[in-house]
Amino acid sequence: MFVAVLSDKPELREKFCKMVGAETSKAELAFYSADAGGKPLTLIDPVLFPEKVQPLLYSLSMADYVVVLADGVTPKLGEIIVAVNCLKMDKGIIVSASPLPVAGTTLEKFDKAADLEAAKAKLMAFPQPEYRQEFVALVDRIENVKSVGNVAHGVIRSGTLKPHDKLFVLPEKKEIEVRSVQVDGKDVPEASAGALFSMAFRGDPFERGILVPMRNEFEIGNIVNGRFSKTPFFRDELKGKIHAYSNLQFVEGHMTENDLTLGQPIAYEKGEIMLVVDASNQKLRIAGPFQSKW
Repeated sequence: MFVAVLSDKPELREKFCKMVGAETSKAELAFYSADAGGKPLTLIDPVLFPEKVQPLLYSLSMADYVVVLADGVTPKLGEIIVAVNCLKMDKGIIVSASPLPVAGTTLEKFDKAADLEAAKAKLMAFPQPEYRQEFVALVDRIENVKSVGNVAHGVIRSGTLKPHDKLFVLPEKKEIEVRSVQVDGKDVPEASAGALFSMAFRGDPFERGILVPMRNEFEIGNIVNGRFSKTPFFRDELKGKIHAYSNLQFVEGHMTENDLTLGQPIAYEKGEIMLVVDASNQKLRIAGPFQSKW
């Protein structure tokens, strides 16, 4: 299972992650692996947040649970609360010595912990999530490894991944074939939902992307019909360009009440919640959720 560890203080996130697991990789995101009573557990630290909003959003796209570490109420802590609430994530833990302004948000349902040790104990007792059967993986980064070739690193959000699988990379719709799969640095015959994986593949390299089977339920387009709901915490007017965010895709465009018009295609599922982001806003960068039509 995947856990996004969120705080406006990077040193606090790192401290908690190192209490729970061992660091396995670090770039825009850092990953830490642990064993929760026989259940594999991966912590995700959005390393470059709060300087950049994208790592926060990337970590939430990958997460089954959220741990919020609060050391006082700040604007960037408020941004975390808004992001979690807009995505309707309601499973996690809040670690704070004083009450946080979460009334009326999904974070009201989070467990409470007085300190990091108590949060660790609660986290280790969380149940393994129930995953969908359809295969979906999010690839965070690609590298070219000498004598191996192109290798993708990411997380499996649902389904299973095996050597010789033929997949699409969205939104580009590039076709690739899996050559080999690794979990924890070891070749495996299959990797399942909840796994942090690496895979060697045949096909053109790509940046971040969504991996899906050839037959899948994703839509791809520059125009997304749906409805925007501005969060009450965002008090500015949205003028000019915005960014739409979904599953590691951060796409510039414009918005009306009923559609997003984007500069490049975005991949999404019907009914999916995207986030509308005003990246240059100095107070709150997340304007609210946009739900695509079913």
